[in-house]
Amino acid sequence: MHPLLEKKHTGVLLPLFSMRSRKDWGIGDISCVSPWLDVLSALDLDLLQFLPLNEMPPGVSCPYTSLSAFALDPIYISVEDMPELSECPRLSEEVRSSGFQAELRRLRRSRSVLYDDVKRLKFRVLWEIYTGFHQNHVLKDSGLAREFLDFTAKNSFWLDDYALFRHLKDAHSWASWTRWEEPLRRRDPAALRACAAENEHRVLFFKYLQWVLDRQWRAARAKSESAGILLMGDLPFMVDQESSDVWSRQNEFDIDTEVGAPPDAFSETGQRWGLPACRWREAEKNDFEWWRNKVRRAGDLYNVFRIDHMVGFFRTWTIPRDPALKPDFDIKDEHEQRARGRRFLEAVSGAGRMLPVAEDLGVIPPFVREVLGELSIPGYKIMRWEKKPDGNYIEPENYPPVSLATSSTHDNEPLAEWWETVYYPEKGLFWKMVSGRDEKPPAFSRFRDAVVRKLLKAASALVVLPLQDILGVRDRINVPGTVNSGNWTYRTPCAAETMLTRYPSRLGKFADMVKEERK
Repeated sequence: MHPLLEKKHTGVLLPLFSMRSRKDWGIGDISCVSPWLDVLSALDLDLLQFLPLNEMPPGVSCPYTSLSAFALDPIYISVEDMPELSECPRLSEEVRSSGFQAELRRLRRSRSVLYDDVKRLKFRVLWEIYTGFHQNHVLKDSGLAREFLDFTAKNSFWLDDYALFRHLKDAHSWASWTRWEEPLRRRDPAALRACAAENEHRVLFFKYLQWVLDRQWRAARAKSESAGILLMGDLPFMVDQESSDVWSRQNEFDIDTEVGAPPDAFSETGQRWGLPACRWREAEKNDFEWWRNKVRRAGDLYNVFRIDHMVGFFRTWTIPRDPALKPDFDIKDEHEQRARGRRFLEAVSGAGRMLPVAEDLGVIPPFVREVLGELSIPGYKIMRWEKKPDGNYIEPENYPPVSLATSSTHDNEPLAEWWETVYYPEKGLFWKMVSGRDEKPPAFSRFRDAVVRKLLKAASALVVLPLQDILGVRDRINVPGTVNSGNWTYRTPCAAETMLTRYPSRLGKFADMVKEERK
């Protein structure tokens, strides 16, 4: 069993993009992690769960649609924490100007994340800082430049392809790589070397941004370790077709087929995710190298990682882009499904020191959870979904220790909304489990406190609550099956620095519950 499962850990789910701080530029960035760790410490919590941090394409806000399985999104860079900014006097003066500060105030005050506006502002500034860094350090072979080059060498297994791909997307006005010049599309080695050499300055820019992100994240992680707070990341099931991974590993992905979910109680037609299917036989020829590299990279960032769409590794719902062909699972035999999922989990579990957590929600064949149990990998327990055969709810105190218990996820409605809309008899059954009494369900304020207290008593080694459920608010992170400006744009109601004073009663009561349970 993994050492992190030997004691209980309690924490909060809070996407980085949602974190407000006094210094942010309209989106949570890495500088926000530090004051939010202070909030967690005050609440006696020891785990902070993020959603994916991978770079997203222009116009996209879904963190599960990424340009790379390895590169972090430069939108999360804290510009004012970059020491190189002080080496650019004209730019430093511009950032302090009244006009620039007015734009920052507009972005900071926005109720939601304005991704396009933030990206335009940050990338312009980051390019100027990089230009100065190139002149002051790279061309002069300074100590800082050598640190940068050491980073590029250590991460060349993903960084070289990513940086070149990222430049080429800009150079081709974001046209699909399938429409690039034939030598670049099929990755002719001579053409790649020539392109990288001819565009060295631009390619180096994207490597520089990843180095900056790495420096800043290491500082945040050092603080989390000193505070005794675990960081939990999220590794998406697949990447976008327009990603450096699909371009560089074309034999391992089928761009004529996309993945999704079959019809179920939540969707009569199933789900199409627009992501290319994995050619699993090719992926297994190198023992899931791409995924093992993802885990290796994530180990630099996190203590715990969530494996998205766990069932997809056992069997993948594939949807041919040819409408004449029907969607189906890629393999049908249950024995083969079980065996492939186990081989995958054994490969990635041994790829790093992190604790894996499997997102095993939805329609899951029994053998998936059997394999997770055999390998001591926690799965999810969402209170409102955990039921006995007789229809009554399972008490969290009876959840298996090797599990993650939660009140809701980023895809679910928060407790406040669920309590308002759930079918009344179901509400009664749930309240009976929470309270231990067969009585009329109460108003939400009483219900919220009782549910949180009950969840904190779960036998699960990991207990995580979304911030919305701690506060009792109705703000959603995402509504599955919809594409709108509200998804993935949630921002906390105030900055981390004022959170404890903004909600003294609510957070004070919650902290008392956590401390009581830790006794």
